[in-house]
Amino acid sequence: MRVRHHVSIVLAVSLLSVTVPPTLWAAQSYTLQEIVVSQAVKAVGPNLSGQVVVRSGLVSPSSLRAKAGESLDAIGRLPSGDHTSGHAINDFGDVVGSANTKTAVRAVLWMKSGGLREIGTLPGDSASEAFGINGAGTVVGYSSGPRGMRAFAWSAKGGMQNLGTLPGGDSSKALGINDSGLVVGSSTGQTGRHAVLWNLGQIQDLGTLPGDTASEAFAVNNRGDVVGFSRGPAGMRAFLWSKSGMQSLAMLPGGSFSRANGISDTGEVVGSSGSAQGTRAVLWDAKGTPQDLNGAVSVPAGVELYAAVGINAKGQILVLGRQGHHEGPISRVFLLTPGGS
Repeated sequence: MRVRHHVSIVLAVSLLSVTVPPTLWAAQSYTLQEIVVSQAVKAVGPNLSGQVVVRSGLVSPSSLRAKAGESLDAIGRLPSGDHTSGHAINDFGDVVGSANTKTAVRAVLWMKSGGLREIGTLPGDSASEAFGINGAGTVVGYSSGPRGMRAFAWSAKGGMQNLGTLPGGDSSKALGINDSGLVVGSSTGQTGRHAVLWNLGQIQDLGTLPGDTASEAFAVNNRGDVVGFSRGPAGMRAFLWSKSGMQSLAMLPGGSFSRANGISDTGEVVGSSGSAQGTRAVLWDAKGTPQDLNGAVSVPAGVELYAAVGINAKGQILVLGRQGHHEGPISRVFLLTPGGS
């Protein structure tokens, strides 16, 4: 009998790949590497070493396998739990996410040397999840309980600290952190839920795009640039925020919505853009010009790259793909590496 478990695994990818003809991608070529995991349902990364975290929806611990040239580690589960999801990985290969017990979901930290551990909750809370970790090992996420959802920052020395909310707000969550400790996420306030930036304990409202009513930030690079989405009557729009304010990132031709998921230290942004006809993985260059990643690399037959979820300092991009199947779409995970990296 096949046992259903949700397990996250870490992979350092080194597979055979295909080089893209330079004519398909101006002044740049990519190699495409598939990360083969049974029924992949989520992926995060890559870190500077090209490691990613993949959650598989239908595996047992004993069935985790890697192809030749890969290294693989199962994140594992908490005692009495059957679900683990990795949400972020730093350049040292440390992973944060969430795992369940019989009674709650808890934020967890996984290190290859020490395995999986809970990092707790804020006082009075019963549940938590972690969504970001930087090179110093500072973890961010949210803790929840009777008081609602509250963003936190955690470190091994200082424990878990409440990051607070915007004035008049009662809910916040932290979703990303850079190496200098800038934290991004969202908070409710007097005008709704907005993307925010925490800097040394001070919270800043990043606002929304003109005409919108809500926003959320997912990532911040080491220059302090922030990306996410802004939402209103016109739908969801990817944004880039810098010290000069928030600007909209252009959609692909024919697109009606977009979302930015990650940003490199050189200002390249990754995410997705789409319409009722489907969603495409996108790379915005440092000037904000969108590129459909399906046209930047030779994709396997029948596969469509629908979301770019992360980019590292080397320009490697983690992309999710979808392939039609008589039993429903099959999710596939790919790493795109610039030529010469």
